[in-house]
Amino acid sequence: MSDKPQQTKKTKKRRDSDAGIRLFLTILIALIALVMIVQVVYTLRHNTSDPATREGVYMEKTPTETDAVPTETTETVTEATEPTEPTEPVDPVREAAQRKLESMTLEEKVYQLFFVTNQELTGVYYSGTAGDETRAALASRPVGGIVFDRNNIFDAEQLRTMIENTQTYSAIPLFIGIEEEGGIEAYSYLRTIGVTGRYSEMGVYGEDYARGESINRVYEIGSEIGTALTGIGFNIDLAPVADTLVNANNPELGAAGGRRAFSADPEITAELVKQMVTGLHDSGCMACLKYFPTLSAANSDSRYATAVSNLTLDEIRGLLLPFIRGIENGADVVMVSHLCLPSIVGESRPADLCSQIVNDLLREELGYDGVVMTDSFEKGAISYNNNYGDGVAALAAIQAGCDVIYMPEDLETSAQAIISAVNNEIITEERIDESVLRILMLKYANGLME
Repeated sequence: MSDKPQQTKKTKKRRDSDAGIRLFLTILIALIALVMIVQVVYTLRHNTSDPATREGVYMEKTPTETDAVPTETTETVTEATEPTEPTEPVDPVREAAQRKLESMTLEEKVYQLFFVTNQELTGVYYSGTAGDETRAALASRPVGGIVFDRNNIFDAEQLRTMIENTQTYSAIPLFIGIEEEGGIEAYSYLRTIGVTGRYSEMGVYGEDYARGESINRVYEIGSEIGTALTGIGFNIDLAPVADTLVNANNPELGAAGGRRAFSADPEITAELVKQMVTGLHDSGCMACLKYFPTLSAANSDSRYATAVSNLTLDEIRGLLLPFIRGIENGADVVMVSHLCLPSIVGESRPADLCSQIVNDLLREELGYDGVVMTDSFEKGAISYNNNYGDGVAALAAIQAGCDVIYMPEDLETSAQAIISAVNNEIITEERIDESVLRILMLKYANGLME
């Protein structure tokens, strides 16, 4: 038997086996290649920043926030701004006074406008104590200030206790004042009880200064008087006289009146007024310049009758240096006289009832925005004048620009006249507020109110 067919069969099996291997290898290589292609495609897809490419869709590319899009070069232009107005610093005194003002009734405001005698407030004359009458009076008529005079002054301890008690009864601390000028006894009440020293008439110190003597003595007098007053409980001296002496024989300020004015020379008067105001202030006492714009130009006595002068406005301006100097040195109050100046006002009307004197001359021309006080309404220029009852004069003074009515003869009539004028729209409550704000500011500024 021959071996040939067996060899052929084996050969065929071998060929079939080789073909299977090749097919397997081909498939394997194809799979490997496919895996590699998929990997490449995957890598390309995920490394591109174009979302359209990742999705396999061709889209026209649009800029995005992250794309660098070329832009035109522009210059940064800073717009010019208007300079801002500097803000005014906060005034704590004004703010405190304004807050207090806003809490007050009309009646409380109006009574603050009055600086009265103790006897007019309480109805009790020659009283040296402050008790239930004072407490009740201040509760119903809360005045701005009280002036003490010989009706209330008996000895130092009595006066000190009376003032202390009076202050405790007042919801709003009071101006407590006195006319302590030095010089003649009528205006040096406290020297009679040994509180202040004895001083020459103020005209003497004007003459001394004119001869070249030291001005310091007037400063010392102001300081001594102020120290004595504050030690008793007073907080304001209704002094000094800042009137340049026009008429040497004037019955109130000239030789017949005790030479209460320093000098007929405005320069000398101005220097001595400055010294007196500074001395009072250095002792902690407020000062009041009187009698604006003048009182000494009259031949008659305003305490008993109408006082008139025909001085012109220019002539009056020549007398004002002492007031200007006193205001520059911080005088707290200016008292306006009852002198009639028909050449300026056009009628015989007391200066403290005239807006031409108070508003035009004192406030506008001299620039004074402090407290303005009338002269005493107990004087004959007001009380003996048939044209002016207390209510009429009080309202006229407020309309003229005054803030404080000094020594009204009838407090209740005066206050009610102003209240009625507000209620009947003759004057506005805002006008009352202007004056009360000045009064409260002065009290805060000097430590009467905290």
